[in-house]
Amino acid sequence: MSDVPFCTCTDHACPCHPVNHNKGCTPCIAKNLRQHEVPSCLFRAVSPDKLPEDADDWSWESFARHVQAHLG
Repeated sequence: MSDVPFCTCTDHACPCHPVNHNKGCTPCIAKNLRQHEVPSCLFRAVSPDKLPEDADDWSWESFARHVQAHLG
């Protein structure tokens, strides 16, 4: 297991989460890039409160709405 103290992801069941291997953030970032998504840590850096309509949406568009809603 890898120690990534800044990881704010709460999905410890995800095989890409750093607690499940010793490769740090690389598997998570690679998965997100393949799927054209933004990692949850970046959403959480803006605000832990996602918009209800974007609860399960990790797309770039959802991230843009998240930033707009929380940072203006």
